[in-house]
Amino acid sequence: MKPASLIFLPLVVSLSALARDKAPAGLYESYTGFAIAAEPVLPAKETHPSLWFSAAEIPALKARLTADDFGRTRWSAIQKLANLSAPLPPAPVATGPGDKNEAIHKYYGALSMAARAHALVALLASDEATRAAHRARTIELLLRAYDGPIFQLDSRTQGSAVDEIYRGSWLQNYAAAYDCIQPSLDRATDEKIRARLALEAECVYENLYAWTPDSPHNHLSKPAWGLGSIALALPSHSHAKLWLGRAIEAANKNTRYFFSGDGIYREGSHYLMFSLTNFLPFLYHYRNVSGVDAFPAFQPVFEDMIEARNSHGWLPNIEDSYIRPTPTHLAAAAYRNAHTRLHSSAPLAELLAWSYATCDLAPFEKARADDGFNYTGASLDYPLEIEELLTHDASIRATAPDLTPNIILAGGQSYFRDSWTNRGAGQRYLLFHGVAVADNHNHDDQLSFLLEAEGQMMCSDSGYSRGTYTGEERTKWYNTAPAHNTLTFDGKPAVDSAPNATPPSLFRVDQPGLVGEEKEAFFGKDGKAAAWRRAIFWIAGDYYVVADRVNAKQSGKIAGYLHAGRGTLATDGGQRTWTYSADRYGSAAQLHTWIAAPGATLAEKKGELTYIKGDYAEFPYVGLDATGADAAWLTLLKPAPAGSAGSAFTATDRSTATFSALLVSAADHRSFMVAQGKPGTHVKLDDVETDAAFALVRRDLAGHVLTFAVLDGTSLSVAGKEIWRAEKVTNAARVLAP
Repeated sequence: MKPASLIFLPLVVSLSALARDKAPAGLYESYTGFAIAAEPVLPAKETHPSLWFSAAEIPALKARLTADDFGRTRWSAIQKLANLSAPLPPAPVATGPGDKNEAIHKYYGALSMAARAHALVALLASDEATRAAHRARTIELLLRAYDGPIFQLDSRTQGSAVDEIYRGSWLQNYAAAYDCIQPSLDRATDEKIRARLALEAECVYENLYAWTPDSPHNHLSKPAWGLGSIALALPSHSHAKLWLGRAIEAANKNTRYFFSGDGIYREGSHYLMFSLTNFLPFLYHYRNVSGVDAFPAFQPVFEDMIEARNSHGWLPNIEDSYIRPTPTHLAAAAYRNAHTRLHSSAPLAELLAWSYATCDLAPFEKARADDGFNYTGASLDYPLEIEELLTHDASIRATAPDLTPNIILAGGQSYFRDSWTNRGAGQRYLLFHGVAVADNHNHDDQLSFLLEAEGQMMCSDSGYSRGTYTGEERTKWYNTAPAHNTLTFDGKPAVDSAPNATPPSLFRVDQPGLVGEEKEAFFGKDGKAAAWRRAIFWIAGDYYVVADRVNAKQSGKIAGYLHAGRGTLATDGGQRTWTYSADRYGSAAQLHTWIAAPGATLAEKKGELTYIKGDYAEFPYVGLDATGADAAWLTLLKPAPAGSAGSAFTATDRSTATFSALLVSAADHRSFMVAQGKPGTHVKLDDVETDAAFALVRRDLAGHVLTFAVLDGTSLSVAGKEIWRAEKVTNAARVLAP
């Protein structure tokens, strides 16, 4: 049963080495990511069970089956998966090495998950007859592991039925099944099963880099984590240390490049979930079998899942992603004693329990009811309920973070929110996206932003795609700049200043009534055509101004895009209002917007949007177009409850041919904001004077200055009084009164 793929390995390796040379030297080693210790560690003695629990822990595991509703529902799901009355299907037959028949994929996924479920029931069922029947079925499935055409199929074929991303999960399923029932096996049966599992382990070991020659993305890491788990299930095998060593080496390549040091996953939330289904089991297995705790290295990943979640507990649909929940409960038990900067005293475990407990799972449960797939993206290969049961600990209480809710990460993601817990009136959440571009699953979305307010998703990312990765709807729309809240120059998207260079954060403020940040990106080859600075300020805990400034070496076409989610659009003069109905994504609400962009043409367009796979439709957005070398645009965003007349809040465009300006009138204050494309020019409008690229002044109804902000300026005067001056061009912000 020597895998056919191994026969051609020398040729494959030489070709893959050439492919890897296409990437800039050091690209995959120069980012801020993380790694676990490279030296593989195996136990002195092979013991079973040990991957998820030891023999001594089985009584406690049995007690969890009926201890609470969570345990009972998961145990019920496992028993349904371990269906003794379902006949085992015959092994499929492939038509050739490039066969993409999904039935083949489903076969290997279903049998590996069934083996795992039967093995657990064989350990945990209440009577011996039931345990014996499931033990026999587990053995039968393990003796059939990797039968059929798997070793005659080429995993390198795009869309292969035995793609390496699936093989990683199958390895972990079989490893867990074998680990459960190994003590009950006679020697001959044990040797047969080990030989079958070792054959696949050897195949993955030999082909790991050949299957994924171009980039250390999830097609490398997922099978690597699977290979690591099977090494830990067969630690006395003569090649186990080699398997584990290569698994760690390959997985570290992924975490060094696709994760930032502060936990951001650059491929988006969907592929974070897809990867979690493999790295989380491996982390538990390595700790339990070898005593190596690699969870601390991954702690920022789980912390960022908390930081990035919106008020519903959902992760954003940026990059190639749909919205995703935060299944942080799966890791809570591993962080019982872990200090986290997100709370002054509670361990990370409690915050992870809170994030899942307060996550609105309704949209994902509806999607599963509609198509049968869970939210992990790995439904055909990953038995979620099994791992939920194995990691469940009802004794971990749920505790919300008490760190300031506004977080700006060095990796480029910024989160502004009113509260960790508010889901009612006045709720605000904004994500400002400026993460260094990676080379896989990337969208042209630099410096884009998402807004959720009043419990509804408003300014949005268009999402992953209608369906397929290769479909034109994705390649010609979803991953292009016009599908995001971003800008283009001469039709080209914004880029980083250099590979792996996070867009600079030029200015930050986090004070009561004024929160904001300015980031910078670039246009053109090597970022030399134009510079783009975008600042977003959250004012009075209520509304937002987005200030965009483009400075180019020569005149070009500057375009901008404002997407506001799944709402209907109405226009009244300079005001545009998106109205949202109550739906699975949030409450009924409104978003009022004003755009000040002298010389630009504004047009209402339609573009497709997807939050959850299959739930796609066209919705209105606004496009801006102008020609020039310099531009300064202001966009005002005012969320409001459903049915709000907006009479207490109005905005007036006071722009001239040389600068943009908006005057805001609210119930208890007035705000004035001005921006110019060429800073240094003296600007005066009404009683505000400045030479800054951007200036914001908020006053109470009596005229007293409450707040001001200045970007790239030296002076700001209000009502004839100089309230700020600097010796050189700089940035500043002050909150003078609440």
